Amino acid sequence: MLGPPFLWIFYYIIFIVILSETQGKVTMRIEVIDLGEKMKYVTGVHADLKNKNIVLLYFCYFGDMVSITPFLEVLRRAAVDSKIYLVVDSRFKEAVQYNPNIDEIIPVDRKNMGLVKTWKVGAKLRKLNPDILMMLHGTTRTTIMGMAMNPKIWAGEPGTRIDACFMDWPLLIERKEYHVTDKFIHVLTDIGVTDTKHEGMQIYTCDAWEAKAKDFFISKGIKKGDKLAGFSVGSSTPEKNWPAEKYGEVADHFADLGYCPVFFGVPSEMPLVEKALAHMKRRDEAIVAAGKLSMGEFIAAASWCSVAFTNDSGPMYVFDSRKVPVIAMFGPSNAKLYHPLGEKSCALATTDMPRTQDHVNHTIRDKSYTPIDAISVSEAVCAGEWALGIISDERYEGHLVLVEGNRHGG
Repeated sequence: MLGPPFLWIFYYIIFIVILSETQGKVTMRIEVIDLGEKMKYVTGVHADLKNKNIVLLYFCYFGDMVSITPFLEVLRRAAVDSKIYLVVDSRFKEAVQYNPNIDEIIPVDRKNMGLVKTWKVGAKLRKLNPDILMMLHGTTRTTIMGMAMNPKIWAGEPGTRIDACFMDWPLLIERKEYHVTDKFIHVLTDIGVTDTKHEGMQIYTCDAWEAKAKDFFISKGIKKGDKLAGFSVGSSTPEKNWPAEKYGEVADHFADLGYCPVFFGVPSEMPLVEKALAHMKRRDEAIVAAGKLSMGEFIAAASWCSVAFTNDSGPMYVFDSRKVPVIAMFGPSNAKLYHPLGEKSCALATTDMPRTQDHVNHTIRDKSYTPIDAISVSEAVCAGEWALGIISDERYEGHLVLVEGNRHGG
């Protein structure tokens, strides 16, 4: 860590930020002048991870939490006799709540956490006596929290350009040449971990969640082993949503084949679910689970499905990690980086994006993609039938298919 003069500069910046917030002004984002030099990242470190207090900060969304589970598995094996703490957004804690590779989950109300509270939370976390603090997704708030925690070693992704001046091991995480799950594994190889075998994305439930899922399905006349087709028709961004009416048509097709359609989702996605149902001929046979299950109960219920259809969203990774074949629709997001990994899972993508693609928000802003409605119903149906073993088609075996349908196909 750098000496007192540099610390005083940083504390001064923090003071100004806190002062502005306490006076009711707009929350400011710390920006540091780019001096024209590339960020220098650490590689080749031989870190001693044994018998340590290791604190991980990761304030990302539901699907992101699932995507770090291979990283957690590899870290757990390397960090012999260590305690691993994971600090997460409380809204998404159920994604990792029962993961055996974590000693303690620390949920934080990030949505309502201003910069002053961020500092206070970090100060409380200092009681963990972190030997190693690792930020898996750097932001202004994780920077402030990290400074308040005062770890012995500070590692991970810099949240602002000033972070690299204070971090012992600034690590490159956003590697576009790797799938999202693998980029975190390479963080561990950069600090000397050599045994990187893992079982893929894993998500765990509990008896209470399993019982709730079972009770829900029994109340709908469904028993374990019945053929179900799961649908998750929403996402975090409207541009990532395949048209709901097309999901309805796919649901009809698989209902004809004997698979009962089940629509999952959060309450805010009910308008999309209702739109899908409105385009179904066999809507009376569909089960609506949207808004009726907690996140944890959905995780348990997902494994009841024989196949699932989703957008690029958290439920895609839930189905995939629960070993359910999932057909995922990709428009503005990069399927090469985020596709599902299951043996019988596949992404249908409208655009052949380079691995160096910018953030999805930039892609949407620049309109540098083919809209997601270019994926036809027939393409989704064929992929689903392949996943179920009804047809054979080598196109789907590489986890990603660039669709050739027209914009309004289907």
